Amino acid sequence: MGVQANIAPPAERAGEAQLQSIRLVTAEPPGFPAPATARVAVIGLGYVGLPLTLGFAKGSPAIGFEINAQKVSELEQGFDMTGEVSGVDLKSAAVAFTTNPAMLAAADVIIVCVPTPVNSHNRPDYGPLVAASRTIGTHMKRGAVVVFESTVDPGTTEDRCLPVIEAHSGMKLGLDFHLGYSPERINPADPTRKLADIKKIVAGSTPACTDFLEALYGRVIKAGLFKAASIRVAEAAKILENTQRDINIALMNQMMMLFDKMGIRSSDVISAAGSKWNFHHYRPGLVGGHCIAVDPYYLVDAGRRHGLSMELLSSARQVNEQTPHFLVEKLEELMPPARHGLHCKKVLVLGRSFKEDCPDTRNSKAFPLMDALWMRGANVFNFDPIAYDDHFEGGRGAKLIDDPGAEGPYDAVIVTLAHGCFREQFDADALKALAHKHAPLIDLRGNFESAAVTDWFNYWRP
Repeated sequence: MGVQANIAPPAERAGEAQLQSIRLVTAEPPGFPAPATARVAVIGLGYVGLPLTLGFAKGSPAIGFEINAQKVSELEQGFDMTGEVSGVDLKSAAVAFTTNPAMLAAADVIIVCVPTPVNSHNRPDYGPLVAASRTIGTHMKRGAVVVFESTVDPGTTEDRCLPVIEAHSGMKLGLDFHLGYSPERINPADPTRKLADIKKIVAGSTPACTDFLEALYGRVIKAGLFKAASIRVAEAAKILENTQRDINIALMNQMMMLFDKMGIRSSDVISAAGSKWNFHHYRPGLVGGHCIAVDPYYLVDAGRRHGLSMELLSSARQVNEQTPHFLVEKLEELMPPARHGLHCKKVLVLGRSFKEDCPDTRNSKAFPLMDALWMRGANVFNFDPIAYDDHFEGGRGAKLIDDPGAEGPYDAVIVTLAHGCFREQFDADALKALAHKHAPLIDLRGNFESAAVTDWFNYWRP
């Protein structure tokens, strides 16, 4: 989204230029607030923004801005749907949760943690970033420090967001406010690596701004800070991290498909290869979520703008997008001859969120998996007691159930995730009670490989 300029007459433009020239001579660049006590406002209160808001609230009262009124109400009542923050911490935090953007004017620092999705054509959707930039420009005070954390292709902060902020504020970078970038590195549902435990990259529009951000984030980050050479370098570093994982998992997924044709189990191959010290331990699986499955498309689009086709990134994405369809074909292959095909078969899919022990269903590849099953005529049932369904992701024809036993017995079972609750709820006997003898069981994470299970099911794992 661009900002349309108003074209003034030549005399008026000359007057404006003269005023700007006077301003450049007389205006004092704004100083920085005290990093230890600066009041921080965070825009976007999801996995990234909410823990950050509470972290900064320990030094001074913070502001948590969110356009979703229901989420604000839940947070005020002490409920975090992401499960990252406890109710006790929410209720005791010095945070003003709000949907009122005017409250941003009270902030010394404004941090943007909005999503960066892609559209139906896998092209970047900068809409949330532009909207946040417009809100900031409309309400921020002079001297504010604006920091973006959203994962973007290099140049987005300065080339897309900054002009919107300046246009809507009437202020200029360096003369009226400061700009920075510090990419989020949150690992959802990881109890061992919380916000404070992950080293953070910081970069400002000037060396002084970078130094300020290092001191500011030092309030909440205990693992250390890394000062990047520029905002563009910091943007590139984060999107490279996620793209590297996508490519490596794509390799494992493609090897899974090849090894399966050869009668070799990829998990056995990975175990053998992992005996060498410098082997990188990635495993095949469904690559979904709002980061790894999305961010490479931003680099593909950036490459397109610079005349590069980015074949490796595009191919890796294609492989990972094909994986749900490979699993459906494998399930059809595993069906007993007497019950061949998926038409009118009852298939239970265990898992709906995009990651183990994480409620987030955004861009979960369980949905295209269920769509593909439905397209082949299967009656699809899905059970995931962790998933938080606050929007539609797909799964046409799938019936979401609370008691998998009530709908059985099933003709086939697919386990997409290693939720802890699955391991607790389903022992061998519980699994066997769900399905007919010799029914296929695709166990994508190898949760249930035991003699009792493999003797009952036509068991397969990568």
